[in-house]
Amino acid sequence: MYATSWTYAPGGSGDESGHPNHPAGLLKLGRLATFYEQHADQLPQVLLREQLDPLTVACRRWNTTAASGITAATLWYLTAPSGQILLALTLDVDTPLIACIPLLEDLYYADLTCDSVGLEELAASRVGATTPGLLQERHQLVFRASPTPSDVPSADTVQRVIYRADLPARPEHSSICLPDELNRRPTTTGALGPYVSLLTGHQDYVENAAFLSVVQAVASAARLREIQVLADSYTRHFRNRSDGSARPHERRTLLEHITDALGHLELELGYSVETPADLATLIPSLRPTAYHTALYEAMGVTERAAKISRGLSRLANSAAAELTSIQSAEQRSADRRRVRTVAAVTFVTTVTATLGLLFAFFGVNSSEVDTHRSMFDHTYTPVYALIASVLVLAFALYATLQAVDRAALRRDRTPLPTWHGTHRLLAHELGGSILNGTPVTTSLPPLADPHPAPSPTPSPPPARQSAER
Repeated sequence: MYATSWTYAPGGSGDESGHPNHPAGLLKLGRLATFYEQHADQLPQVLLREQLDPLTVACRRWNTTAASGITAATLWYLTAPSGQILLALTLDVDTPLIACIPLLEDLYYADLTCDSVGLEELAASRVGATTPGLLQERHQLVFRASPTPSDVPSADTVQRVIYRADLPARPEHSSICLPDELNRRPTTTGALGPYVSLLTGHQDYVENAAFLSVVQAVASAARLREIQVLADSYTRHFRNRSDGSARPHERRTLLEHITDALGHLELELGYSVETPADLATLIPSLRPTAYHTALYEAMGVTERAAKISRGLSRLANSAAAELTSIQSAEQRSADRRRVRTVAAVTFVTTVTATLGLLFAFFGVNSSEVDTHRSMFDHTYTPVYALIASVLVLAFALYATLQAVDRAALRRDRTPLPTWHGTHRLLAHELGGSILNGTPVTTSLPPLADPHPAPSPTPSPPPARQSAER
């Protein structure tokens, strides 16, 4: 089973009607077929199934010229509920388990050709993709019949097949998972590793259910890695943001972009990874659900999904805190704007009132106003001096307020290194040092005296007086 970078669009590949096929129509699912059809929109579906000529299949490591070779080959194109397209190659081989190890190696690394065409190129041409798209997420299933208990493979054979290495191993050091429900009968075996699963002696519907579980698990693993890559990218953008020289609007735009992307990632994490991990809700069968749960745990999907979910939550909380900081800065800017507006209105009012006093003075009918003198006569110098003093004081008050406002704005916009958010906080709180230059070589301090003089014994502190008398 191979994960791909291709995405299924309705109306593209599939049957003649342009829709994918239900797996129950192509796989023997027994009494579970009803449940798979009932929950078809939440389970994998088949886009295309193609029979290959087994005589044209050539491998790199496995000797296909042996007497027991490939008897049947089928190429499957499947889609997960998330829209991911997966590629599966099934081979029927008449050979012992140990002899299949080189074949498993070739299949895992896609080192095989069909009619001299590589597997990746063949699949890309079938789905209409312009570039190959096999991803690193893969898993292999090995089925074998075991009619009697003597046909059940030994523990050593199981570990050789799962690790794809014909080498001995110490049984106490192994990551192989053995689900209880798959090993309940004396003629059945179920062993899982991160990359290979081995099932022997199980019915067809159990094997086919395991096949569909691998589709979901590989799709979830691929989507989980993509989510982690994007989450790390947004974390770097958040940490490398420039808070000092950027305007609040630019900072808000960046944080809104990150917050919107985190919402999509969290939704995709729940829909494509966490929800498919629960099969027991949809399929009421012990062995298929036991294999499904064990497969997700063996591949590490469940544990990694929880870690990535916590990382997304932390990044979302940090972005929310930063947005709150921006709102506070914008509020301070609005307060300063309001102060400037009030100062300007006050200034205009002061000038208007002052001119009103001037014109009122010359408009009074009193002996201090001589109708035969000009209003610019030096006799009225004290009046003009008083008016000029009021205007100068108004200008001085406005200039002082503006200088204080600009100083506060410069403090808020002081350029800082892009990493100041974490390193400066830790250095400030824990007493560390931030070095912005190259280390300075200094002379070593003198060696300590190997026989230092004894330091004087400190006198004991005075006895504390008792509070009770």
